[in-house]
Amino acid sequence: MAFRNVVFDFGGVVVNYDPAGYLRGLFGDGEAVSYIMKHLFESEYWRLFDQDRADRAECNAIVLEKAREDGFGPQMERVQRHWLELMWTKTDTVELVRKLRDRGVNVYYLTNMPRDVWPEFLGRGLGDLFLGGVASFEVGITKPDRRIYEELFSRFGLKSQESLFFDDMPANVEGAKKAGMEGVVFKSAEEARKELEIRGIIA
Repeated sequence: MAFRNVVFDFGGVVVNYDPAGYLRGLFGDGEAVSYIMKHLFESEYWRLFDQDRADRAECNAIVLEKAREDGFGPQMERVQRHWLELMWTKTDTVELVRKLRDRGVNVYYLTNMPRDVWPEFLGRGLGDLFLGGVASFEVGITKPDRRIYEELFSRFGLKSQESLFFDDMPANVEGAKKAGMEGVVFKSAEEARKELEIRGIIA
């Protein structure tokens, strides 16, 4: 069956998301990097933000207090204030999405995203690239939970077998496959373009 829909993740696909690399750029390869990864980006709070089940200011205060006790207060405070710097727009992915739209392909997004971060990307005009999509904060469910993929299908009347999904996280791609959608681990816009060519979606 021909693919009618292409679905993109945001973080790591449409915008950069490499917190470890960002932290190494700030602090080198010292203990601050592993500490902040563990207590911020890999914390339970971070997952709850995506599900819209935690207040960022309250959680940041708790995390910062602990970091100060552990000797990483200044570093943690800096990252909490400026971490959105790491999420710069991937212009090559944007151009790929535009090419798909120009060719009449239905393009959607499916992203784990906190409510307070989403306006940043809307302000860049990134939401307008797509016909629509689902962000995790809207439904309180994050990938790779099958229900968020099914929400996308239901909301836009998509057939899973006619949809191709790109995500930088292998677990999320596996979740898509379990929901009946073909999935590809995103490595670069150029590699994604090749995958689209292989499937006859673009020439």
